[in-house]
Amino acid sequence: MRISTVYFLALPVLAAAQASPLEQAKAQAEFWFSKISSYITNLSKAHNPEVPEMAPAAAEAADADAATTAEPKPVNVLTLDNWESTIRGSVQPESSTPEEWWVLVTGGNKTCSGYCDQIETAFNQTALTWGVNPAAPNLGYLDCENQPILCSAWSAGPPSLFFFEVSAKPAPVIQRSMSLNVTTTEVSTFTDLLSTQSYKSYPAYEGVFHPFDGFFARNGLAVPLGYFFWAFGAIPNWVVMIGISFLSRSFMSKRMASQGPPPRATRR
Repeated sequence: MRISTVYFLALPVLAAAQASPLEQAKAQAEFWFSKISSYITNLSKAHNPEVPEMAPAAAEAADADAATTAEPKPVNVLTLDNWESTIRGSVQPESSTPEEWWVLVTGGNKTCSGYCDQIETAFNQTALTWGVNPAAPNLGYLDCENQPILCSAWSAGPPSLFFFEVSAKPAPVIQRSMSLNVTTTEVSTFTDLLSTQSYKSYPAYEGVFHPFDGFFARNGLAVPLGYFFWAFGAIPNWVVMIGISFLSRSFMSKRMASQGPPPRATRR
């Protein structure tokens, strides 16, 4: 029995004829719904382009570039003539919020044995990253190599970090300080101190050498004492030893003279 070619060609027509009108309407609705959905999706993508997600390395590089191009946090160089006006001048008289100051006490070959370079580099790099941070403190720089009298008046030695909370007068100034490690201090040392506020756990200093409220500062003796300690520190050690030896011998000779000569033995 032969099946004619016309029969095979007529099969799709017969199958379509067997489908009910309801199924045909459903198929047409699905077709048009898919077309409209694809059009809406494409239209939404055209008006709301997605920003491609950056790789972690690229994101870090972008953050580094942003920190580099941002205006750095100013680092104020403190001297014997300007330190108080610089720090006090940052506070508005009507302000009720204290200004925070972080002062890096550093030095050179004589005062820090040449070990403060790493700390200074980390401090300057931190100033770059804090240029866009509104919570960052004011930054100061005190070089005991160039300002030995001021360091002596503060009784400050490198490498260390002084923290000041300065309010409008007559409110007292809160001072804290910490020593810095010359080998482990890096940018994260300063950023972690700020983010955790751990530096506020250090006890506040209220001694006689307080730069603002200490006994010597209140009575105008801080700077004269700074000159005295600086001059005393500039004297060579051998001169000090000779002076001490001379004074001790003079004292002993006077003491022996006051006792008089020893009594002579009586003859029998």
